[in-house]
Amino acid sequence: MLHVDIYVPALENNYEFSLNEHAKTGVVIEEIAYVIGQKEQKSWNGKIENLILCNAENDCILPKEKSLYQCKVLPGSRLILL
Repeated sequence: MLHVDIYVPALENNYEFSLNEHAKTGVVIEEIAYVIGQKEQKSWNGKIENLILCNAENDCILPKEKSLYQCKVLPGSRLILL
């Protein structure tokens, strides 16, 4: 499990998550969006499949077909959900 911080500019908020490093980024995005939606009691404007996850430390977009491990996401990483 990876413990990461995720910033969501649309909500101007940071969230802490424990994520499976072997899960595909596309699946992780869907799960994160669902959890944040439940917590904030808001629905996402637009389609969840249009969201992207970025690594804030090296300014790269994480490919949805790769796992977090393959994208070299480390414990304590700072990610951005756009």
